[in-house]
Amino acid sequence: MKKTIPIHNKDFLLNESKVFCMFPWMHLNVTPKGDIYPCCSNNYSTPYGNTKEISLETAFNLDEMKQLRLNMLNNEPSKICEFCYKHEEAGPHSFRNYSKDNWATRFDELVPNTLEDGTVEDFKMRYFDIRFSNICNFKCRTCGAEFSSQWAAENRHHDKTLPIIMHADDGKGKLLEEVLTHIDHIDLAYFAGGEPLITEEHYVMLEEMIRKGRTDITLRYNTNASNIKYKNHDLLSLWKNFKRVELSCSVDHYGERAEWIRHGTDWGQVESNLITLRNLDYVVFQINTVFSIFNYSTIGEFYNYLKEKNLVQTNDWYHSLYLAVHPSYYSAKSLPRELKDIARVKAQQFCESNGDQYQGVTRLVTDAINFADNGDTWEENKKMFFKHTLYHDALRKEDFAKTFPELAILQDLKD
Repeated sequence: MKKTIPIHNKDFLLNESKVFCMFPWMHLNVTPKGDIYPCCSNNYSTPYGNTKEISLETAFNLDEMKQLRLNMLNNEPSKICEFCYKHEEAGPHSFRNYSKDNWATRFDELVPNTLEDGTVEDFKMRYFDIRFSNICNFKCRTCGAEFSSQWAAENRHHDKTLPIIMHADDGKGKLLEEVLTHIDHIDLAYFAGGEPLITEEHYVMLEEMIRKGRTDITLRYNTNASNIKYKNHDLLSLWKNFKRVELSCSVDHYGERAEWIRHGTDWGQVESNLITLRNLDYVVFQINTVFSIFNYSTIGEFYNYLKEKNLVQTNDWYHSLYLAVHPSYYSAKSLPRELKDIARVKAQQFCESNGDQYQGVTRLVTDAINFADNGDTWEENKKMFFKHTLYHDALRKEDFAKTFPELAILQDLKD
């Protein structure tokens, strides 16, 4: 008879442990290349497998997954989880802590079923995050070909053999078929990309959820807000069937800065869509911003603009500020110290002016300040910063220094 591991420290694991996470018991993340990870905060580590070769069912109990569970139960850190550990050095917000905050109620159902070797025999996907393909209409500076077909097309300028479209199962449909078998179990479905609102599998899943009466599933999106209509699908009408739709719109700045950071952006169209989405009474709206070397110096100006447009409101439950670690040359940690000091003062002034009414945003900015201050990496990254920035400027007919005059001084620090 197979033996399970006795769990006597539930309270410690959920409330005190610095390594325990719920996701290895209820989730797998898949990238557009088909690489399988225990979650999306994977620190760009070696994948645990690939969906072109194995099923999700098999992947859930690979040796790496079993060892990860055992490490967590024994309060031992795992290298693949370092992304969350680093975020927690700046503040309490991390994907690991999020898992406990939102799925602690599943603990008794899932964790005590762990066998002595780390196996969990009955895989029920409670949290969905499968990136079926890299199809996207943007090529954001902090992204790459794996998550953007536009990036992939651009990469063919220097290598004609590179693929443009990447699909997690080469478009065979087997991965989608397996995911559909988990619809009965899903609590929250997170759609990201690529760009999920122009991804066919996303609409197949919504229609199957509606058909099966699983409209209690929370839908969550990370979208560039460029398209709210796709082929013959009436997205806004589909959303009306669900009890909760959480919309996270990826916006890192406004105007020409937005168009430079996320190439493909038509700011006028995106802003119009944001206002439309913000005003939907059946959607929980938030802004998701990548905090980077490009917007640290003007992060307060950015949020003030969103306030003026009523896109950030005093009663909002949440916005997110993703602390970019990769690529390291675009991390806010790489801003030279003299510019970082200026940026910090401006960001702190924003927090002081808005702390009473916009506590959610100012808390995020405070964590971001701490993150940026925890390390100065300009010297080790400046060569790669200019190599990539100037190369893509030339290819896209853009000009970093003109778009970000507050950062133009970086050119004087090139050598």
